[in-house]
Amino acid sequence: MSSISSTALLTVGTSAAGILCLSLAGLLPWTAFALLIAVHALVLQQFSARLPVSAPLVVMVSLLVIAFEAFRVFEQGNDVVLFALRDLIVYFALLRLVLPKTARELHQIAGIAITECTLATIVTESPLFLVGLLLMAALVPMLLFNLDESGFAENGWPRVEPMLLFNLDESGFAENGWPRVEPMHWAKVWTGIVAISCLLFFLIPRPSSTILRQGIISRPQTGFSEEVDLYRTESISTDRSVVMRIIWDQGKAPGRFYLSGARLGKLGRDGFARESGPRTGPVTVQESTDRLTIYPTGLDCRNVLYPFRLSRISPSSCSVRGSNLYWDGEPPPVYEVWVHRLGNDDTPGSALVPDELGDVAELGRRIAGQGTARRKVRRLTQYLQSHYAYTLEGLAIPRETSPIAWFVFEGGKGNCEHFASALAVMIRGCGIPSRVVTGFLVNEFNTSGGYYLVRAENAHAWVEYLDGTWKTVEAVHQSRVIDRRGARPFDALRFQWIRWVIRYSLDDQVRLAASIFFPSSRAEGRAKPVLAGFACIAVFGAVLLLISCLMKKRGTDPYRKVIGALAKKGLPLDDSMPHEIHLAQVREHWPSLEDEFRVFLDDYLAGRFGGHDIDLVDRTKRMIRAVRRSGGPPGRGCR
Repeated sequence: MSSISSTALLTVGTSAAGILCLSLAGLLPWTAFALLIAVHALVLQQFSARLPVSAPLVVMVSLLVIAFEAFRVFEQGNDVVLFALRDLIVYFALLRLVLPKTARELHQIAGIAITECTLATIVTESPLFLVGLLLMAALVPMLLFNLDESGFAENGWPRVEPMLLFNLDESGFAENGWPRVEPMHWAKVWTGIVAISCLLFFLIPRPSSTILRQGIISRPQTGFSEEVDLYRTESISTDRSVVMRIIWDQGKAPGRFYLSGARLGKLGRDGFARESGPRTGPVTVQESTDRLTIYPTGLDCRNVLYPFRLSRISPSSCSVRGSNLYWDGEPPPVYEVWVHRLGNDDTPGSALVPDELGDVAELGRRIAGQGTARRKVRRLTQYLQSHYAYTLEGLAIPRETSPIAWFVFEGGKGNCEHFASALAVMIRGCGIPSRVVTGFLVNEFNTSGGYYLVRAENAHAWVEYLDGTWKTVEAVHQSRVIDRRGARPFDALRFQWIRWVIRYSLDDQVRLAASIFFPSSRAEGRAKPVLAGFACIAVFGAVLLLISCLMKKRGTDPYRKVIGALAKKGLPLDDSMPHEIHLAQVREHWPSLEDEFRVFLDDYLAGRFGGHDIDLVDRTKRMIRAVRRSGGPPGRGCR
């Protein structure tokens, strides 16, 4: 088996962990990851080899790579900025890994790996990223500790003894193959990580939502469409992608409900479209019966989606246009709505039907017969559900024909948009104002997390008609929709990751602060356990830090550190004896270390008691490294 030094193993491992973080975050294809890992394996075998590459050539190639990525961004726009940045970081990581490595360069490799981990942290939406993060948090302290302990030779290369990977000696690894690190070193490193992470996590909002909204990275968007295209020729696929998660915070959660997005009241030959009315300002605050929190995921939509009748919304950066509500800017990653199930919505509607759809309106009038508006609508709904077939297949509707008339008199089949459009026209034929509404039919509840799942395939169209207030009616037979209620623990875990890591924002900070300082306010109760957990971790980290500082003060004397290193190698010295006796004992039992110990003893006495300007910390480290390299006193062995 080839010999591999601990420095080489930890350096290459740290660099590979940074690459793994990028792949787990979805920034690097797994094929590219496998290729890069192969390069890392080659470097590990030839860690100290010098490539026949000159510095000018390296500079020239680097400038060409930077120029290429800049040109790529200029040509393709913001969508490739993040990937260009990724390519540059990976390039410099590999460049630094294969070129000659001194102490400074090894620290740079660790810094580049941390940069890769940070970039992945910003954009990741997968809990699997924690694997790479934990690996990075374990390797970086070990590498830095190993660099401090091993030292470097005069030529700048790491001065460590070669060792076998599974049979390592005192230069860095224990006999069981695990890195040998002092316990208090780990305590101090992890204390710093925990304390700083808790502080930053509470004080600094996650930047991922902002980056995604600014278009630096674009991702496929699925689901809702405001407009209705009845001429669609392609089949509608059943996309199971989750586009929203909804928590019902207040009120009795319904079994299923409609999540309205767009109300289409303008009827033409080709179907219903939205009315482009003037902006009329924000939503008027009204009484509410329910409150829910909505978390959109991968949904490109300026429409505000909400159920029932909207009473209030937060954030309130949205405006009413006609019958619809739109976000003034980019949609927020999470928003709250207050609704009223029986609230009054008497916005005006239209019963006008264009001449091209007069036959459809006349048919609706004959089928509806006499009676109340509710009874007429029920007859029309039963007629459509019993005489027409539902399909997701694409339809070849002639462009010279109205798609609604073709569906009613010729085609006899269509999707929810065809059913809703035909029903709305027939209702208007009875003189009753009606409109088509597009959004989602929510019918899936995850009992593991206590929230609703909204998938892309739940996109739907239905009808509202005006009978005192706007009432909802379903044109498609409800036997096609099955309510789903079950446990999905993996999605619940993913949602917690999105909720408290990916979507952590300024609003969350306000809620968390309110739950501390204003317990009686309407702050989120479920935020308190999370905050309490972070507080416990921070307190535990502070206690560890205090203990490590106290223990460090007890062992600050450089001479005591050297005495301790000698004792570990099998030469215990009595602290009460004079320094001359210690030197005599070293001369007798460990002759090869006599000169080194005499020089250290002279420097220690001159710096500690003689007032000379000597760096005792550095001198002590060098002495301890000499003790560890010497292998122990002859005939005694290591304890």
